[in-house]
Amino acid sequence: MIGLALALWVALWLFMFLLLPVLYVLMPVALVAGAVVGFVRYGTTLLGLGSAAPRLVTPDDVVAGRSLPAVKGPFSRDRAWPVYPAAQGWVDLVAASRSVGLVVKRVWAEVVRRTKAYGYWWAWVLVIATVFPVVAAFTAGAAAVVASLAALSTVVLVATDLVWGLVSALLRGLDSLVRRLRRATGSCPVCYHVTALPAFPCGGCGEVHRDLRPGRLGGVWRRCGCGASLPTTVLRAAHRIEPRCPRCAEPLRTGGAVITDIRLPVFGPVSAGKTRLVYAGLVALRDELASAGGELSFVDNDSSAVFADANAVITSGQDTVKTPAATLPHALTARLTRGRKRALLHLFDAAGEFYTDREDNSDLEFLDHAPGLVFVVDPFSVPWVRDQLGSHGAEQVARARPANAHPDAVYQVTARRLRDYGVETRRRNLAMTVVKADLLAGLAPGDGLRRGAVRDWLCEAGLDNLVLSAERDFGEVRYFVAASVPGHASGEDMRPSAPFRWLIGKSGASDLLPTGRTQEEKV
Repeated sequence: MIGLALALWVALWLFMFLLLPVLYVLMPVALVAGAVVGFVRYGTTLLGLGSAAPRLVTPDDVVAGRSLPAVKGPFSRDRAWPVYPAAQGWVDLVAASRSVGLVVKRVWAEVVRRTKAYGYWWAWVLVIATVFPVVAAFTAGAAAVVASLAALSTVVLVATDLVWGLVSALLRGLDSLVRRLRRATGSCPVCYHVTALPAFPCGGCGEVHRDLRPGRLGGVWRRCGCGASLPTTVLRAAHRIEPRCPRCAEPLRTGGAVITDIRLPVFGPVSAGKTRLVYAGLVALRDELASAGGELSFVDNDSSAVFADANAVITSGQDTVKTPAATLPHALTARLTRGRKRALLHLFDAAGEFYTDREDNSDLEFLDHAPGLVFVVDPFSVPWVRDQLGSHGAEQVARARPANAHPDAVYQVTARRLRDYGVETRRRNLAMTVVKADLLAGLAPGDGLRRGAVRDWLCEAGLDNLVLSAERDFGEVRYFVAASVPGHASGEDMRPSAPFRWLIGKSGASDLLPTGRTQEEKV
């Protein structure tokens, strides 16, 4: 008992007068050492030095959804490098904190390993009394620094991310506002898809970027996965990169989604004169714009070639070639320019066979996106007109090559198609145009067919159901009469450009059109 008491007294004396003073010195030193090691380790990890460098967030991670929140829609995020605060910053923060934790963990593991190597129980007592306090102080210093740096990093990242988000939202909003004011959308001339957000291929690798708006993948510029820089916002990108349809990847017309975009389908029966009206209307629009200091031009070779043929047909008085019935039409696109005002006019002229049967017009998606439509009425297809002409007018009827279907039947098929596809026709405009009027000049059925009296003439001709149906279905209907022969004596009263001028004006591009006399008949 005396020996045990003596041993305890010696141990207590050593602890109080020898070990405690040493611990009082070593623990603050260990605390500072831990703080220094934590700071250095945290910093070197952020700088990418050493074996604990953070994992690099790559464009492949962005596409796979491993670094940024998933986006809604059928496509993943574009393959591009994310901005630092959105992804890499958080990876660096976690990696830096973990790297300091690994250093502390290794220190504790080494102390335990060496203690176990002695193999005596009293070694644990000695280590717990002497070494553990020092290592605990080292750990506390490292933990305090890591917690402080991590908190500071989090505040900086969150603040930067918020500022970045606000700036990106401002740029997005400005880009969207300008395009909305311009009524600018991208119309695909091939698949008829309409989008406010076209896709843009990278000039370096060809990778398609489906959303070049400012955001987590770039503010003013975006860095593609290949390293090439791309301008953000649709307005800037469209001036440097050819926009493409996000659905079929076909190129959009130059200016698509940037300037006013107007889509006007022309529909009616087979041989009603739809193509003739389109050709004559474009030729007249070109001349009218030119006389007012404007210009009608073409941004693609196909449309330019079609217009060259149209001009030759109209100016020479040739017959118009029938539109092929086996294929869907590509848009005939013209760019209208007057002063600083610009617009793209897309005209869709599908063969009349598509409008005679409900099952045949399901693929005519361009009908769904049109703010206005032109319905072509061939007067020679109306029984009342043929009855008025009688046998003496057989030659004139044959010359007119009348449509093979009644106008009302074709209208009802198309109107039903629009309703079936959920098109709000009450928010659309309809230009009902009686064509071939020059062939009725001087004949009894054409006596009342003139500007301002087209609606009355249609009702007198037995098309009152067509008139009432159109006025019930559409938000606004106006009636026109057109001649497609240049130099016709009726002149202003039968301009073939009139229905297009009215619908262009209703689509937000009235400033493009020269002022002057019009021949529309308002309901």
